Amino acid sequence: MTASPVGRWRASACRSSFGAYFTKQAASVGGQSRVGGVQCRTITAVTPPPAPHDDRIAPATEGPSAPVRGFLGNPVIQQNLLYLVGIGVSGFGILIAQSYAAHHLTAVENGESTFLVAVLNLLYTTAFVVAAGAAREVAATVSRGIPAIERWTDLKRSAWSIGLTLAAIMIPVDFLLAFLLHLPHPAVLAATVIACPLAAVAGAQRGYLQGGRDFRRLAVNLVLYGGSVVVVAVVLLHLHLGAAAVPIATVCGAASSAVYPRHPGAHRNPSSANAGHLIDYTVVAGAATAPLFGNVDVVAARHVLPAGGAGLYSGLSVMGKIIFYGTSSLSAVMYPRIAAAATASARRKLLLQALAALTAVDAVGLLAYGLLAHRLIKFVLGPQYHRDAALLPIFAVGIVALTYLNLFVYYGMGARVRHFALVPAIGVPAVIAWLFASPPAVSDFVPRIASALVLLAVLEAVLILPSVFRSENHASRA
Repeated sequence: MTASPVGRWRASACRSSFGAYFTKQAASVGGQSRVGGVQCRTITAVTPPPAPHDDRIAPATEGPSAPVRGFLGNPVIQQNLLYLVGIGVSGFGILIAQSYAAHHLTAVENGESTFLVAVLNLLYTTAFVVAAGAAREVAATVSRGIPAIERWTDLKRSAWSIGLTLAAIMIPVDFLLAFLLHLPHPAVLAATVIACPLAAVAGAQRGYLQGGRDFRRLAVNLVLYGGSVVVVAVVLLHLHLGAAAVPIATVCGAASSAVYPRHPGAHRNPSSANAGHLIDYTVVAGAATAPLFGNVDVVAARHVLPAGGAGLYSGLSVMGKIIFYGTSSLSAVMYPRIAAAATASARRKLLLQALAALTAVDAVGLLAYGLLAHRLIKFVLGPQYHRDAALLPIFAVGIVALTYLNLFVYYGMGARVRHFALVPAIGVPAVIAWLFASPPAVSDFVPRIASALVLLAVLEAVLILPSVFRSENHASRA
């Protein structure tokens, strides 16, 4: 990162028999000069470069559009909008690919395709975990005045190590999945081995950009993922690859995120700035929570529901998770600021601002799904999913709870508190087991996952919020 150019201003103080005046600059260097018989002294002042990550709002000019310009000039708003564009294209890329596949595949084939995507997305949890660890480390590094580029070599090396280890683990797991779930085309699971290192490196890329608050390139990285998924999925469906088309497309999307952006200025040797570990158990527990619930429900549905019911639930799941994609920017933008915040008061303020914004957006999503459930499902997924519409508002309540849970765990990771990890570490496996024990009916499965997510969000709030206000009160007394 390079400091902004130093700004300079000059004025010429001129004195004549009529008094002192400021005129245009009379010389190119400081000192004295004469203009038309008037003695002038050039005054040069140097303004310091702006502090890194200055989030102050620039003053708006007069006019009716000044409040709008002031609002859009806020770096927090800009970064939220950029991340929303990126995650929106990324999420809608998957949605469009799965929607396109749903119109070209039978319900059984679509259920198989969605299941395979869910397995890959569970592996892509690696990207979220690595990104969370990388963002926290980079944000802390930058707050100490060290350029973010100093960390890239360490992050990339750690990501490759994590990804290759996971790929080796997936080789025997693929055989187990193919046996337990009776997949008609088990060879497609070989893509999971390739996906593991790609997901880890993609996570390092995203965490590096997020920690350095480079949300422009982060948005491009996410757009590349979603765009690649759509293009490759459409091509492969027209080549009659059937249920394998969308899963293979997501692997190509992970490859796109892994290669962008390039970092030519990174050091070849590990940096001495390396401090701490890229990931620990709290990062794994926190960052894996939302991705796990974003995909394990489809895997559980594939296990407990009939083939047609699993296919119908997969469409409902895709629709409901739009709310999560639409609010994820709030956690993403808050997280590096929490990691770099120096005081408990600053962290508290950031969390409360994010909670207020999240509540407003979630309320709009719930209202839309409550009023337009039948029309939305019919338009996005087709008439064969129309009977799922009554369950969409119930599922949406669970997804709203997941957005709060996600915000709380990212606060815990950024603030480097450890007790927040109790809910993900204990509750997530328990809920997953409960889903796999569900009765074989969609009408039972949906309320089960929704109520579980609400319970976890409430428990996480009970753990996080008292410590936030307690820290503030202790700081005030100190």
